Parts: sequence; C-alpha cells; structure tokens
Amino acid sequence: MKKPIDIRDKYEDLTKISGKIYKSVNPAVKEMQMRLTPYTPKPFGEKKTYSQDWPIYAQACSKEKLMFLRLLKDAVEYLDISYQYNGNGRPKVDYTDIIKSLCIKSYHSLSSWRLESELRIARAMGIINIVHKKSTLNKYAQDKIVTKYLHQIYRIIAEPLASVEAYFAADATGISNAYGNIHWRKIRHTKEEKKSIKEYTKLHIISGIKTNVICTAKITRGHEHESPHFKQLLDDTAKIFTIKEIVADAGYLSKDNVKAIAKIGAVPFIMGKKNVNVPMKGNSPWGLMLRSWKKHQMVFAEHYHKRSNVESTFSALKRKFNDFCRCKKIESQENEILCKIVCFNACVLAEALLTYDLDSGFMAGL
Repeated sequence: MKKPIDIRDKYEDLTKISGKIYKSVNPAVKEMQMRLTPYTPKPFGEKKTYSQDWPIYAQACSKEKLMFLRLLKDAVEYLDISYQYNGNGRPKVDYTDIIKSLCIKSYHSLSSWRLESELRIARAMGIINIVHKKSTLNKYAQDKIVTKYLHQIYRIIAEPLASVEAYFAADATGISNAYGNIHWRKIRHTKEEKKSIKEYTKLHIISGIKTNVICTAKITRGHEHESPHFKQLLDDTAKIFTIKEIVADAGYLSKDNVKAIAKIGAVPFIMGKKNVNVPMKGNSPWGLMLRSWKKHQMVFAEHYHKRSNVESTFSALKRKFNDFCRCKKIESQENEILCKIVCFNACVLAEALLTYDLDSGFMAGL
C-alpha cells in the first residue's frame, strides 16, 4: 500500500525556486541621482500620469512573495539572535521563528486563526523551523523584546539602500485600532470629551524619497504631536544614511528641528506658517530657510514638493498591509505595525534589487 502524499511535500521544491530567484538577480544598474527638473503642475482637470518601468515592476510583482520570504529569513538571521535558556521552568521559544512568523502573518494580512497554513508552507521552504501555536504567537506579539528586534530588522533591510537614498521626508499618519470598523480620522475629528485616545495609533516615520523605504519609525498614541519625536527619528536615520535634504510640513516647524537638521549637514525644507516671524538678517539655518520660503517660493516649492512621496509611502503601506490593527492591546498593536513596516521594506528592497546594484549591509556576500 502506497504511503499517502502529504500536501506539504509539494512545497519542498519552492526552496530551490526562491533561492534561485533571490541569488540570481541581475540588476540593470541605473543612474542613482535625484530628478532635478523643476516641478510643473498639470493644468486643472488634466489627468495625472506617473512614469513606471513596467518590465521591472511586473517582475517584482510576480516574484514578490518568494523574495520577501528570503529577505526576511536573511535579515532576521543576520541579526543573530542568541537563544538563552537557564534550565529552569518551561524553555522559552526561539525569537527568530517568532519574529518571522509574526511578519508572515502581517504580510498575508491574516488573523492568527488562519495563519497555520502559511507557516507550514514557510517551514517546508526552510524559512522557519517550528510552526508555533496561535496562543504562543499571540503571547509574544506583546513582548517588548520582540519590539526591540523588529526596530532593528526593518533598519537592517533598509540599510542596503543607503547608497541610493539621500533625500528624505518626515510625516505621521493614523492607524485604526477597531478592525477597520471605525476610521482613525473619524475619531480624530470628534470632540475631545467624546473621543478616546486609545482608539487609534499614530505612526511617525522618515522615509526615502526615491524608493519610499521607511528608514526609521516610532509608534505613539493618536493624540501625540509629530514635532517632539522628530529629532529622535532624524538621529536614527543619520546613523545609516547620508542625508542631504529633509522635507516636512508645517507641523514640524521649530527652531530646534531646523537646527538639528543643519547640525548633521543637511538642508531643511519645512513649510512655514503665516504667523511666523521671518528674520531679515543673519545666516542662521532658521532665517535662511524662512527667507527662502518667503522670497523664493517657486524654488522652495520644487524641493518641498518631494514631501508628497511620504504620502505615497503611507498609501502603499496601508493598501498592501491594511490600515488597521487586529490586535487589541497597545503593545501588540505596536508590534503589529512594526511587522507591517518590515514587510513593506522587504518589498521595497525586492524591487530595488532589480534596479540597483546593492551589496552592503546584510546583502554583502550573498
């Protein structure tokens, strides 16, 4: 009597396929410079068009899942998370498999009830070693140690793009916490005495303008303003990337933020406000930026228009991986959003591998 074929055995050959795709990418290297042509808006009523390298885009879409799994595996293992067990009580699980499983959950936008099939496929491909139970994943989804590792992983995935990105944009957006039933904007615009600050989360990021990669992120409650968190995001970005310009909206306008940007050798382009006092003399970064905004509006607008790319980043992140959190606890919501960022950066890097010659960070030697 023949042994029945296990359905999981059919996925074994995917290991060879994904490995071959990942390691045999022949990038068509292009010029890595920003588009310097002035921004000229289209006439009112005319349809907007956007340039796209369709052959590369088609290839990136068709192989995205396999590339994502390989990039996730290599990035997490590059972090080299050590397994510690002191021999007392129930042994802890390996954080490597937990982090990979949580990211796979976010990539497929699945609830923990429907995740097991995807984890079995990932195990057959050699991405993970153990398929953990739903209760185990939900327990570690609120672990602060997982939060720390997720911050490191999305930066590891973004690091190979340091040779491509030099211009950056900062912004924040809301993430709904009610399974998509109540949009965060509706909560934001209700009266203070009627709304609960726990009902939506705020995601603060600095992203690259060319590839839309998320360089650094911070998750807070919905009521917190963007400006106080900017310097920390800027410092974390400067550790990996060489920053030439930073663009941001008027919510980030402050002397401290402009000074922090100038301190790292970058040029700030933060939109001014109508009631701001513009210094007419001096060479301070604050005065120079505001005079440029006031007296040379078209030149300032050419640089400031790059800020629209961060809105594209938020749009792509939410369309691909949902604009709400499934988890209910604050710690779990933070880790869920960070998993979305890991998935997003992996997809960005997978497409960038088809365009640029990237061999730094965890990609070196692969």
